[in-house]
Amino acid sequence: MTEALLLIALMVFGAVLALFWTLRAAFENWRASFTENARLTLEDMFLFVDPRSLFRINVLLFLLLPPLVWLITGVAFFAVVAAVLGAICPRLIWVVMRNRRAQKLVLQLPDALTMMAGSLRAGASLQGALDMVVKENPAPVSQEFSLLLREQRLGLSLEDSLRGMGLRLKLEDVDLFVSALTIAKEVGGNLSEILDRLASGLRAKAVMEGKIRALTSQGKLQGLIVGMLPLFLAGVLYVMDPAAMTPMFTTMYGWAAMAVVFVMLLLGGVFIKKIVTIDV
Repeated sequence: MTEALLLIALMVFGAVLALFWTLRAAFENWRASFTENARLTLEDMFLFVDPRSLFRINVLLFLLLPPLVWLITGVAFFAVVAAVLGAICPRLIWVVMRNRRAQKLVLQLPDALTMMAGSLRAGASLQGALDMVVKENPAPVSQEFSLLLREQRLGLSLEDSLRGMGLRLKLEDVDLFVSALTIAKEVGGNLSEILDRLASGLRAKAVMEGKIRALTSQGKLQGLIVGMLPLFLAGVLYVMDPAAMTPMFTTMYGWAAMAVVFVMLLLGGVFIKKIVTIDV
């Protein structure tokens, strides 16, 4: 009997130890992935913040938010949702910040190209025209061209600097600028005229995209409202009648119903995105 209890105790200890090492390895992988992604994303946006501090904030949010939601609502499902939101919220914030910065860069790029064309017509060199863009334009276009200039001064070729700029930003407008400048550098031609035409084309493209965004904004808002409506109604009904809504979160039938609702909402979101997404 004693040997059996000892064997069971050793097995339990081994299982606990294996679980501990598994959780530790998962935590280390999460920390490495989080800090690396945060460092690359923030550096691309010229935000120099310690990724380890952001990771600590994310861990605190992940650990404190679910118990707080559970204490307030008393429903484990809402606590799980809060844990998921706490885990993915930083990445969503980075995506939103990066998209806004990209939109701002796209709007500033035609004016920067017009300024470059004017400088070249006035007799300035390409380096002088780039330096003028850096001095006379706000961020983020000044930041990107400043990095391009610094790479040039460190000895990197113009083609490699432009290629790195395109790979870093991954924007169609920037790719057009990179291609135009690279081709003009290789085959020659009137660079100021090329930049003027490119700036006019990018302005027309920006105007068309703005009109499309305005026309499709209603559809996007409707999709957002329809997607959030079931969650809002579930919260209101739970506050009004907790006894009637509790089986939705505690029984197998309730979980199945929520799974069906989630799949339908996901399909509806995909269809709405397909409808309102128009390529220019």
